[in-house]
Order: sequence, then C-alpha cells, then structure tokens
Amino acid sequence: MTENPMADDLAQGRSEQAFYSKDYWDLVFEQLGKRKLFKVAMVILALLYASAIYAPFIANERPYVLEAVDYKAYGAATKGLRSVCSSIVRQLEKTPEEYLEQRSEAAPPTLAAALAVEREALVTRIATMEQYLPREEQVPLGELLGTVDVALAASATGDGEGAREAAGQAKALASEYKRSFKAREPDAAEDAPGKVLRPVTTYPLWESITPFWAFMMGLWALVLSWPLWNRLANRFLCRGEREAIRRARRKKMALVLGLPALLAAFSSIVLGDGDVTFDVSAHKGRLTAGEVVAATQPVFAPVPMGYAETHTEEKFRPPTWTRDAELDAEGRYVRGLRQATPDPITGYLPPATPTEVRVGEPPQNAPGRHLAGTDELGRDFFARLLWGGRVSLSVGILSAALLTLIGVIIGSLAGYFGGWVDILIMRTIEVLQSIPAFFLILLVMAFTDPAIIPPIFAIVIVIALIRWTGVARLVRGEFLRLREQEFVLAANALGFSSRRTIFRHVLPNAMGPIIVSAAFSVASGILTESAISFLGFGTQAPKASWGSLVNESQSPEHWWIQIFPGLVIFLTVTCYNLAGDAVRDALDPKLKD
Repeated sequence: MTENPMADDLAQGRSEQAFYSKDYWDLVFEQLGKRKLFKVAMVILALLYASAIYAPFIANERPYVLEAVDYKAYGAATKGLRSVCSSIVRQLEKTPEEYLEQRSEAAPPTLAAALAVEREALVTRIATMEQYLPREEQVPLGELLGTVDVALAASATGDGEGAREAAGQAKALASEYKRSFKAREPDAAEDAPGKVLRPVTTYPLWESITPFWAFMMGLWALVLSWPLWNRLANRFLCRGEREAIRRARRKKMALVLGLPALLAAFSSIVLGDGDVTFDVSAHKGRLTAGEVVAATQPVFAPVPMGYAETHTEEKFRPPTWTRDAELDAEGRYVRGLRQATPDPITGYLPPATPTEVRVGEPPQNAPGRHLAGTDELGRDFFARLLWGGRVSLSVGILSAALLTLIGVIIGSLAGYFGGWVDILIMRTIEVLQSIPAFFLILLVMAFTDPAIIPPIFAIVIVIALIRWTGVARLVRGEFLRLREQEFVLAANALGFSSRRTIFRHVLPNAMGPIIVSAAFSVASGILTESAISFLGFGTQAPKASWGSLVNESQSPEHWWIQIFPGLVIFLTVTCYNLAGDAVRDALDPKLKD
C-alpha cells in the first residue's frame, strides 16, 4: 500500500479549515472588532453603567466601616429601662377586664399582648446596652429581664399579687441600673465614674445594598472583565478549539447569570434585604455632633455625600473647582455675582450661614468638595448624577426590552399568518402611529397614579405599550420575506406547530434587524424618560433621574444644573446610536469589510 503525501496534506488542510470554520456570529463579532467607534462607544457605555451600578461605593454618606460607640443610643436605652418597668407595673395593676375597658384603639387587644409589647421594648433596650458592654458586665441586665419574666409568668397564671411584687423588684433594679450603668464620657479621666463602653464595628454602606443591586454588581463585574476571563477560558479550558468554544457559550452564559445570583442570595442571608431609606446624613451628622464617637477613623466613599443629603447653607453652589465657588469663614462668597457687598447707604451686610463641614467631608473650599456643584437644597449634584443614572439607564434598557418583546410577538404573528390577522394588526399599528407618540405618553402619564404604579415602572410600561409598533413592522417585514423560504416550507411539511416554526426556525433568522432596532430603542427610551421627568411627570424627589436633574433650575446663573445632566444624556444617546450603526453594518453582508 503506497502513501500519497499530497493527498494527506490536502486532507489535513481541509480538516483544519473545517475545524476553524467561522459561524455567522463569529463573522459579526469580527466585523464589530474592526470598528473603532463601536469600541469607544461600548467602553463609554460600560463606564456609564458601572458608575450607576456602583454608585453606592462611589458617592455615599454611609461609611464603609464604622468602629464607634453610640453614646446617645446607649444613654436612651439606659434611661428607658425604668420607664418600661414602670409601664409594666401600671399594666399589672389592672385586671384583664379593666384593661379592655380602658384601652385605646391603638393599644394591643389584650392585657397579655400589652405586656408582651412592653417586654419586647425592654429586650430592645437591653440588647442596645449589651452590644457596648463587656460580657461580664451584661449579667445584671439578664437578671432584670429574668425578674420581668417572672412577673409576666405569674400574671399569666392569675397570681396578680406575685406578678406585682416581681414587677416592683424589676422597677427597683431598673432605677438602680439607670445610675450604675451610666456611660463614662469619652473625654473623662481614667478614675471617673461610669461604664467604659467598647466600640462596635458596623458596615453601614454594605448593609444598604439590596439583593437586586448585589446581583447587578456581580453581573456587571463579570461583563466588564469578560475580555480577560473569556480569553483565559478559551485558551486553557477549551484549549483553543473552536468547536469547544462554541459549545461553551451556554455554560459561560449560565456562569454570568449564576454567580451574581449566588452573590445576591449570599447578600440577602448575610446583610438582609438592604436599607433603602434615603441618605439624610445620619451617620456623618451624629459623628459630627458627638452623639457617636468613632474609635478609629471612619472609612467613607471617595465622594462622601449622600444623594439626598442636604447642605442648605450651600444651595446652588457652583462646582468647587471654579473660582466663583470660594467661600470665606462666615460662608459668604468671595467673588463673582453672588459676592455679598454692604448696602452703600446703611452699610448693612446680610447675615451669612457658615458651612457645616461634617466628618469625612473635604474642607469648605476643597476643589473636590462638590465636583458638579449643588442644587437648591445643597445636595451634591455629582452624587445625584451617579444615582440618577440608575433610573435613566434602567428605564432605557427595560423599556427597550419590553417593547422589543411585544413588537416581536405581534409582528411575527402578522408576518407569518398574514390574512385577516395581518390586516387587523397593521390597522392597529397605523392608528397608534398616527398619534404623536410623545404626547400620547404624556397623556397616559398624566392619568397614572404614582401611589398605585411607581413612576419608574409607569414610564417603562407606557413607553413599551406605545413604541412597540416600529419593531412590529420591522419583524413583520422579515417574516413576510422568510416565510416562503425552503426551511419554513420543510418545517410545515414535517408537521411542526406554528409556534415552533415561528420561534425556533423563522425568528432566529430575523434577529439581526431586531437587535439593531433594540439598540436604537434604548437611546430613544432614555431621551423619552428624560423629557418626561423634565416636564414633571416622571421621577419624583428625592429620587432623581437625568431628566429631572435638568429641571432643578432654569436660571443661566446655575449653568451646571443644565450642563452636566445634558452632557451625560447626549453622551449616552450618541454612544447607543454609534453602537446601533455598527451592529447594523456588521449584520449586513453587503457592508462587510
């Protein structure tokens, strides 16, 4: 048997060519990689979304780590021991029937329930005290709670006299503890009376993260690092084999969604559901006032300002890196149009309010104190821009996804079945498109009750229900073109159901134009939300979106109010349009390089 080297080389070449053959999406991504504007747009969009998703870690009044003693809370708990025990004594002086006759509407329904509420109040105060006391000094507090439990147990068995006696003992103990458990002042001498409290370490910023945003943070971390870990996985796990790389796509998608889901579950278990209350400088204000004394330097975010934290003495202050933002020690502007000057006749100079520099904040005239200025309540505008991006970008993505889903379903039905179905759907689309979409959205939003549907969800739903018509017409046209193709006729001949034929065979071949339309729909959704919020029908204070921020002031003197939100809106919409153009060109075989 003779060997033929030429035939072997030819067979090997064919094998390698088949092994490294590129599918449709390989060619699309290759075309996208050749477009520099697409890369620039995607980098900018990735950074914008990252700034919104990770806004709590960038701008927040809550410290990352706080090791401190809350003297005010400890003092209130110590003083509250006697008042709770006194209330228990008063309750035990009544019979169950007397309690029912004298109780108010807001009071617990029975005497036992009222006593249980008082006990819970005592437990809360004791728990507050115990977290700042050494373990050996917590024993008397347990004795106090045990005495109260004896009184309640006696009351439950009908021993009223024994209950009142035990409650009286508990009241006497509480009166004694009010004096003996008084905290020593932090600046007092070593031999001064009072309990030496130990600091407690808390993580206020981390505790404010909800499981949903923990999921989004994990997801975006994987998205941002995708070029790195995807290349490593392809090289070491798939060994560079193209077929193995293709088969791994679903596993990678499961990883991208699964790991953030595990992070969200872990966050829910460890940190709870998160504290979604507005930032009102509670931590910084109490640290500044001395109510909370830090044992170590608190660790704050790079921009230590909450998005709802107010500095009323700095209302409409320009960005602090500008010359006109400089203030003197009394809080008056040093230069610019707002510089205070005495009355030329009386010499009267209006009183000023000194700037309150709270713990963790930059100095009064530091360039980085307010990078984008402040609004009418003295809230940091840079922090509100970051947090407002969560609303605007979320509305753009969600509205585009929802209207694309609606448009794909309705357009595919019209294009595939034709006949009266197509006529009915097309006439409906024509009626909706005959009405200006923006005014129709405003009309619907004007009659939407924010108490029933939150404005953010209302905007998403309204945009999707009105703007789906463009996607539906596009999908209909693609289905009219594809339904006569051989693979569709073969599917019908094999007896496949209409649903399987539409969504398993026809729709995947029509995805190119749909993806392009979805990219442009995101930009349109962001613009629409901004316009709606600007007119006052969208996000309501204290929450913010980019559109509502533009509406904070119309005065040319407050130029930063219009410039910065308008700039990020323009940048985001432009990047989405560039990305949509690039995807459209990459999907069009006639425009491939």
